[in-house]
Amino acid sequence: MKKTVLFSLFLFAAAFVSAQEINVVEKRAAETVPFAQPFALQFVLSHTPGYQVTVDEASLSKDFEITQVNAVQNSPGTMTYDFTALPFVLGKATFTVTFELTQNEKPFARAQEEVFVNITRAKTFNDQNLREIRPPHIPSGWLTWLLAALLLGALIYVLRYWWKRTQEQARSVADVQDTRPGNVIALSKIDALLDSGLWENRQYKVFYITLSDILREYLWRQFGVDASADTSAELLRRVKNMTQMAPFMYQLRDFLSSGDLVKFAKAVPSEQIRDKDVKILREIIIETAPKELSPAAREEEA
Repeated sequence: MKKTVLFSLFLFAAAFVSAQEINVVEKRAAETVPFAQPFALQFVLSHTPGYQVTVDEASLSKDFEITQVNAVQNSPGTMTYDFTALPFVLGKATFTVTFELTQNEKPFARAQEEVFVNITRAKTFNDQNLREIRPPHIPSGWLTWLLAALLLGALIYVLRYWWKRTQEQARSVADVQDTRPGNVIALSKIDALLDSGLWENRQYKVFYITLSDILREYLWRQFGVDASADTSAELLRRVKNMTQMAPFMYQLRDFLSSGDLVKFAKAVPSEQIRDKDVKILREIIIETAPKELSPAAREEEA
């Protein structure tokens, strides 16, 4: 009788031990992933109900960095483990993980699984998703910023001074070479521009830059006004206080606006607009040029 009881207890214990099982029934992972790019792995496990499933972290492959682990209990006997990993090797690599079936922190069964992944080189060219992750370098102390501002201001001043001197020297040379009155030179340059072929070759921007330069050169020759580096707004403010030019403010504003649209907004002007702008410039030059005295007026003046 005693032997029968012992034998029954042995069979019961053997059945109890054999029932403690854990298995990987499904796994999902990409076959090829780029170097150092995160990718997902998923393992579906079946296990004996009433036990906990944990991951043996020491069994994880050292070729991968695990950035996220998520475990979901689907039913009393099944669960899903999701991993997000970063590969740090090239070529064929093996992702290894071991799951343990535990109860009260005591292991009863283990299931080891391997996933083979091909790691390719990361593409770092023509990738619009790449961004700079380094923080900007900011000099410490207000004195550094002050010195930088002073140096920048000095550089701008030197460049502006050099530009004006260059323009003045160029005009001086032109004055020596061409002694005609300023209005005569300006009108002849308008005629030369219309015959240059720039408009026919659709070089509208160059055409209007040259047309604007004729006006600025005329102001220099006729009135000694250096407007070579002025914007359109600065030029209008400058001529507003000039007795000869003030009556033509509206026409001049229209002329400069047309040029700015072509030079900066890439507008394509029509021949009617071109003819209007050329006519405005001609009228300004003719009306502001010195008037020749008649013979009678000369005699009276003498």
